[in-house]
Amino acid sequence: MYDVRNLKPWVYARSSSHHPEVLIRQMKGLLTDAEQNGWQIVGTSQDMSTGRTLARMGLREAQRAIRQQQANALLVENVGKISHDYSTALHVLEFLQDHGAVLLCTQSDVRYELHIKGLSQILHQRAARKRLGLPWWTGGESFAKGC
Repeated sequence: MYDVRNLKPWVYARSSSHHPEVLIRQMKGLLTDAEQNGWQIVGTSQDMSTGRTLARMGLREAQRAIRQQQANALLVENVGKISHDYSTALHVLEFLQDHGAVLLCTQSDVRYELHIKGLSQILHQRAARKRLGLPWWTGGESFAKGC
């Protein structure tokens, strides 16, 4: 997997709130966390959406950057910012896995979240079957707020 110093994160924020300041505050927090970790952000995008669909411009922009190898990590507050919907979150995580990218969460433990949602075992099995890495950062150094 990646050394934390070699991560090229794309910052993604999503909020279903109709108040833009919620999304702005989320993005500022993510950028601050990235700066504190010394990461070179390669891009940012955001969506004002429920997250139940994959048809989100900001998410598509992040996926394009990962597909084109401009980014190798997706930085979010927590897995719920990808989606609270099981199949939608799984689809995005499979995309990351297929492209050798990782999910970074600044306000939660991504491994615990995926375990609770029932996604980690599926992704572990998929990694073994397809000989892929896991789609979350598993490095030894902690970062941000303990992800």
